[in-house]
Amino acid sequence: MNEQTAASRLCAVVPTKDNMRTIQECLESLAPVTEDIIIVDSGSTDGTVEFCQNFGAKVMHRPWPGMVKQRQFCLDQGRDYDWILVLDSDESLDDELQKSIKLLLEKSVDPQINGFTFNRKVWFLDGWLHHVFQPEHRLRVVRGGVATVKGVGPEGLGGHDQVMVEGRVEHLDGTCKHDSWQDLDDMLQSYIRLGRRAAQYDPKPSRSYMILLNPLLAFVKQYILKGGFKDGRRGLIASAGVACGNMIKQLQKNEQQWMNR
Repeated sequence: MNEQTAASRLCAVVPTKDNMRTIQECLESLAPVTEDIIIVDSGSTDGTVEFCQNFGAKVMHRPWPGMVKQRQFCLDQGRDYDWILVLDSDESLDDELQKSIKLLLEKSVDPQINGFTFNRKVWFLDGWLHHVFQPEHRLRVVRGGVATVKGVGPEGLGGHDQVMVEGRVEHLDGTCKHDSWQDLDDMLQSYIRLGRRAAQYDPKPSRSYMILLNPLLAFVKQYILKGGFKDGRRGLIASAGVACGNMIKQLQKNEQQWMNR
């Protein structure tokens, strides 16, 4: 653990639920930058809570209200710190990003700067996606008490939560590993859940032609424009998964709109 001055206190906040597959790597990557880790758990039964407590993190229990409200609650718990580092339980910091955060804590930061982004890269099927989804800059280091969370649809329940601050935002070197899916089936099941949520809460309408057109465009964007073909078979599978996920969303939106006629 690093020693921090009173002027550079950082707290990490992480929402969890049944994340034993990834939580150890997440917490171990936080240990070099802060001793203050707050876990907000929404009902884990797989040992996640016990592991976090044994690691030394402070664990709070809160029923799941949607990601926007849960992430805002997480941020509110760190409002008295100089900086808050926001991570998901399937994310972890590489050595370079740890170094960047430690340097941030050691220096005097322009008071007009209220946040820092870093790049998130997906780990999929036991390897990196160096091109699919890239670059994926996320605002995840913010001054305590200044950040808000926005999302799509009523109360952000449509997804796509985004941390926001007023003022300047700078970028930190390094990579945040995103180990979101255990395998392709896990990826597609995730897209099914996201599609259902979008159909229920996302006010943006869908059209029949979008069931075929949008997945094609999504595939072309990831595989061709983003260079997913350079990621080999892993990039092909991920790009096709994105297209399938888009089709699932359009199908469910069209069904919802048809039923509500």
